Amino acid sequence: MKLPKKPFLVVLAIMMMLTFAGCTSGSGNAGQEGQGNKENDGKAASEQKETASDKPKVLRIATLGADTFNQHTSENATNSDMMEYIYGNLLELIYDEAIDNIKFVGNHAVDLPTTTDHKVWTFKLKEGMKWTDGTPITAKTYEYSYKMLLDPKLANRNAFVLFNNIPVVSANKYFKGEAKWEDVGIKAKDDTTLEITLESEMPDIDILTLFAGGGSTSPVHEKLYEGGMKPDHSGTTYGTTLEQVPSSGTYRLTEWVRDQHHTFEKNPDSPLATVYKPDRIETRVVSEVSTRVQLWEKGEIDSVTISGDQFDKYGEDPRVVYTEAEGVWGFFVNSTSDSNPILKNNDFRKALYYGIDRDKITKGIFKTYKSAPYYVSSICMVGDYTEGKRYRDSEEAKLAVPPGSGYEPDKAKEFFEKAYKANGNKKITVEITYFDSQETMKRTAEVTQEIYENLFGKDKLTIKLRAMPPMSAYDAYKEGKFDLGIGSMTQNAFNPWSSMKVWRKDFPNRSNRFDSDAFEALQERTSIGDLLLKPEERLKALGEMEKMLADYVPQIPIFQNNNAVIYQDRIHLATKGKYFPGVKFAILQADIVD
Repeated sequence: MKLPKKPFLVVLAIMMMLTFAGCTSGSGNAGQEGQGNKENDGKAASEQKETASDKPKVLRIATLGADTFNQHTSENATNSDMMEYIYGNLLELIYDEAIDNIKFVGNHAVDLPTTTDHKVWTFKLKEGMKWTDGTPITAKTYEYSYKMLLDPKLANRNAFVLFNNIPVVSANKYFKGEAKWEDVGIKAKDDTTLEITLESEMPDIDILTLFAGGGSTSPVHEKLYEGGMKPDHSGTTYGTTLEQVPSSGTYRLTEWVRDQHHTFEKNPDSPLATVYKPDRIETRVVSEVSTRVQLWEKGEIDSVTISGDQFDKYGEDPRVVYTEAEGVWGFFVNSTSDSNPILKNNDFRKALYYGIDRDKITKGIFKTYKSAPYYVSSICMVGDYTEGKRYRDSEEAKLAVPPGSGYEPDKAKEFFEKAYKANGNKKITVEITYFDSQETMKRTAEVTQEIYENLFGKDKLTIKLRAMPPMSAYDAYKEGKFDLGIGSMTQNAFNPWSSMKVWRKDFPNRSNRFDSDAFEALQERTSIGDLLLKPEERLKALGEMEKMLADYVPQIPIFQNNNAVIYQDRIHLATKGKYFPGVKFAILQADIVD
């Protein structure tokens, strides 16, 4: 990557050279004293170089606030990113410069799991693994952790990964209180052997992705978990204070001031300590994009996402790199609303789907975002992940949704008139919920309001706007207290079939009201059923599921937030600016050069 020139430093260096030249001896003969000075200068320079090389490498990031570091209950993407720092797991996904691709490696496990039938998977753990407080990490630690994750009284929101993402024997029954723990297919055979038994065969990639990284399958610290347990066993304060956040990963949390900052220090005993470069990670909580840009311009943070006016200013900078979003943003629709029945009308939802000019939002507000009339992100892969075949490039994907940006105003008007007539030719009022403290989200809501009212007529449609904090908004969606609400659900780039579970009625954190038995049957067949190991039929089924979503419109998909990110000169990305699923730019593997 070509870095910009630094004229100021060049001028400063020349001035320093001239200054030292003017200090030489007038006799022109330094003798022993002069030689001694040169030796001392060389020694000082060497010491200075050693001091610079020994200086801790600090990665400085702007982020949002964390509410908990309990991986069993966390639902915040920001929390997930930071938990990757402090919680190790059986496996890790890293960038391998030798092959210029991603690969899975053992972390707490010696290597990747073994299986003979794709139903029973065996992990061999490394001996001597410990939490940073010295507590051993064994296979029994993992069994306890998964028992707590599935505990029926705790009712953890992330428990689904052990029965929806992969069908662990009797895991769902145990979670519902219908089975004993002894019946569940999770067994610590000894201190270094963990056996996971599934109800049906699963591809390697599903197992590898689930047990990699600091997510819900990373271990919990039993003493701290139990120490924070409520008397009725309905919850734990684990992960909610600095003292209750342990470390089994490459970093440990050493400072946490809520809504202000976090500090993570390198754990030298981590198996990945030599893979990840920063000695310390410092994050500060900054929600406003413009403030983040100002901090980056002052050199106080190492990267910033740029859009809108900032992209106009920095878009041509050679340090700019581009992400590919693992999700699609849009407006969730409360399609079962009793307080606003028009949302139940499929013609009305389709009018909104075809009537939104997505380019006015993606190009007019964000600049770098991609208009998305689809539900499955372009980053999602089908087939062997090392080959990188994308679902959106398939014929199945092209047949599932309209081409281009999906904006068809004439078709939208036809659907709207049908809905308007069904509403007794009465004016329709709909409220859009958007996230506060984010100017771009406000502009998105305002532009959407303008597009719809102008297209369908202000005499027939009124769009109201409501600002809410992000977490409060998602709570409102789950409770059905909204009309339209901005939001997104993160997708698994390696397994788009599993990601479709968010549209099921039994998904525990639903932001939509989609209801289709046919969809759920197909999703189950592709995730844990008979289509699992049939790639061609599975791909066809994915296209069918996406078409069902487009026909029902549980969400009006708007954009894929492919961001432009600019890094400081001190950050040398190992990926050379390439973006990879799972590791992104592999920022923890970047060289930090001060």
